[in-house]
Amino acid sequence: MKFILLSRHTDGSSVPENEVAQNLKDMGEWILLLKATVAMPIRGGKTVSAKNVKDYVGDLGGLLIFEADNLDQAVELAKKSPGLRYGFTHEVFPEISLYEAAKTK
Repeated sequence: MKFILLSRHTDGSSVPENEVAQNLKDMGEWILLLKATVAMPIRGGKTVSAKNVKDYVGDLGGLLIFEADNLDQAVELAKKSPGLRYGFTHEVFPEISLYEAAKTK
């Protein structure tokens, strides 16, 4: 089953400058553990509305798509993220098809 993980860098969370290299190494190992099929850092994007287009300044730091047997396992994998020790948060969602999302109850 595929899951989507959104990483947020909220409330001033950041990696201290002297720990950046180790964090990047740890993040790479974690992404390998997840066997992520998509790993996309959020940089240089735009926020688009009906009124304008602006540079993205939100707290979204990245997106991963990975596989797990179920939501509990996906959450356990997310809890192994090295970014959590720096105040990052992760949101984990099961991937659903657009067809499923469009169904009404």
